[in-house]
Amino acid sequence: MPSDRDTAGLHRSLGVDRRDRWAWLAAVALFVLGDVATTAVGLNIGAVESNPVALAAIGALGLWPAMLLLKATVLGLVGLLWACSPEQFRAVVPATLAVWGAAVVSINSYVVGVVLA
Repeated sequence: MPSDRDTAGLHRSLGVDRRDRWAWLAAVALFVLGDVATTAVGLNIGAVESNPVALAAIGALGLWPAMLLLKATVLGLVGLLWACSPEQFRAVVPATLAVWGAAVVSINSYVVGVVLA
């Protein structure tokens, strides 16, 4: 198990600072957890998935495997983009994903509200 000293060295080598950590936390909370939760609730109460890629994946794999695969793919690609970005702009990459996640959660929440009304 790596020590705090080992992980701190890794963070420094990747340029992970406080802003990056908060941006990634927001991205995972909103884009992954928020979207998956609101999508699952919506689909379970009768809403319909409108994203054709997600719809195809859910039809082929089921809700949870599809969502995990889609989210892992996007996080992996965004992680690569983050790692290749200039250090002073890295936090913008996960922050943008967090903003996108907030928009998706808002739309999903609206749809859930409409279906329940």
